[in-house]
Amino acid sequence: ATMTMNFKDPVNLFKAVYSVGLLIFSVIYIMGMIGVSETKLSGDVSPALAYFAIWGAVLWLTMVEGGQASLVGLDPVNRELYKDSHPIAYKIAEVSNQGDNLDRYLL
Repeated sequence: ATMTMNFKDPVNLFKAVYSVGLLIFSVIYIMGMIGVSETKLSGDVSPALAYFAIWGAVLWLTMVEGGQASLVGLDPVNRELYKDSHPIAYKIAEVSNQGDNLDRYLL
């Protein structure tokens, strides 16, 4: 089952446009505040370091969240289906799905 948003529905379209607009505003605002040294790190050290730190943290969090979603999504899938085609994912799923490892990781 795929999850898609019906943009023909005016409410869904409004929510999508509003959310993207807020995201763009937030990114521009935060990057601007870093640029004029109005954040703790950019004011004390350097805006360049603050830019590097925030984007490094965002990228790291996206990888962590993506990995977490993959572990949860692959749990109900028969691991033999991807044992040969994706051996690393197979090994990770073998460890993460033993006992209550996945529950402990998520909590």
